[in-house]
Amino acid sequence: MKAHEIKPMSADQIKQALSKKGYSLSVMAEAIGVSLTAVSGVISRQTQSLRIAEAIAKVLGKPVGEVFSDCPHYVSPRKHRRQDQVQAVQQLLAS
Repeated sequence: MKAHEIKPMSADQIKQALSKKGYSLSVMAEAIGVSLTAVSGVISRQTQSLRIAEAIAKVLGKPVGEVFSDCPHYVSPRKHRRQDQVQAVQQLLAS
């Protein structure tokens, strides 16, 4: 592994980190407004949900790209690129 690569957190590491903060997966699911299966699926990389991944990372106090560095769709999500594009157009229109 290269020095600049971030090793992703495994499902067990994520569960342990949440537990250390006092949160279970079922509490996370209820807080996010999704099923326990959905949260578990994202943590185990069986399903994809940027919203759930971002919520997990936020609770852990880490960037989503650090927790899920093995998931490029979380590391460079489309919505952030869109926000950058909107800001660029707004700047062009303002000048």
